[in-house]
Amino acid sequence: MRFKYKTTNVGSDKIPLLEIIITNPENDKKVSYTALLDSGDFMNVFHSDVAEILGIDLSKIKREIGFGGVGTTQSSFKGKPYIVNLMVAQKGKSHSFDSYVLFSDDINPNGDSLLGRLGFIDQFSKVELSLKNNSFYLYK
Repeated sequence: MRFKYKTTNVGSDKIPLLEIIITNPENDKKVSYTALLDSGDFMNVFHSDVAEILGIDLSKIKREIGFGGVGTTQSSFKGKPYIVNLMVAQKGKSHSFDSYVLFSDDINPNGDSLLGRLGFIDQFSKVELSLKNNSFYLYK
């Protein structure tokens, strides 16, 4: 499946963003969002504000998972795991699946959510990025 992407600028670099729909399976609340497909990221990471929009009470989740990176000087972050439904959809094409996500207050609320290897990339047999065509190719 081919999906056109939007971009955000970081300096002179254009960063490709994939449009997704995130659904909380417990109450069916959903939100459209853009996220950075990041093969260097182990798992999906979203800011805790997204959990609030979806009606997820993170205070009830006792487990915290540590992670690092995400482009700041801070080297260690914490997030709370939750299973959501992710959907990529565009012009009549879609693919939906349950996905493991970390919600964290430690990342920039104005930054992009990250789609990583566990919970996104592993859902496809092959993932390609074409800068020439401004497209992601996701193969089931």
